[in-house]
Amino acid sequence: MRAVELFEKYKKGKHWDAHPTEYAERFADFLKNNNFHGLVVDIGCGRGRDVIVFKKSGFDALGIDISQDEIEAAQANCRDCRFDQQDAENLEFGDEEVSAFFMINIIHYLNAEKALAGIYRALTLGGYLFIHFNLSITDEKGNVDYSGDENDILKLVEKFKVIEKRQFTREDKLPQLHKHEILEFLLQKPIEATGFPPARE
Repeated sequence: MRAVELFEKYKKGKHWDAHPTEYAERFADFLKNNNFHGLVVDIGCGRGRDVIVFKKSGFDALGIDISQDEIEAAQANCRDCRFDQQDAENLEFGDEEVSAFFMINIIHYLNAEKALAGIYRALTLGGYLFIHFNLSITDEKGNVDYSGDENDILKLVEKFKVIEKRQFTREDKLPQLHKHEILEFLLQKPIEATGFPPARE
């Protein structure tokens, strides 16, 4: 299933707003335990749920989303938080400007190579990326709406240092029952990093 079709199938009710905050909370705990300082950017922030977690954890946090409606809703949810309309495939940050990126439930809708090239470029040396890849998304009838190959995913992140990696299943009940088989990474841009090769269009 193509990214646009996948989004259209599951966008009803913006069910991702009901996803747990545990991922942001775990990333925030990791950052605090590693004496993190700098900007944390939530890519595809939606209505700001996880940005609020980072803000409450004491971080300089920014949420970005391609939808202006989502940005306005996020700002209404947290007047003290910062949000900006940006395209994840064409990030507007300068080189090595962002200290940490958080990106869940998003990459399967994008040109992953292009998005990750932009993230790598914008990350500071030693900066972190917390990201979810879907190995599969299966609907309530058992139809596979999306599948990813672990070897392809590993190639996408090969320039990063892998700090943590785990695989798990999450079941969502809205807008219809479906399951995600997720490959989660906590990655770091190496201190001695070189440039990311240009992404193919």
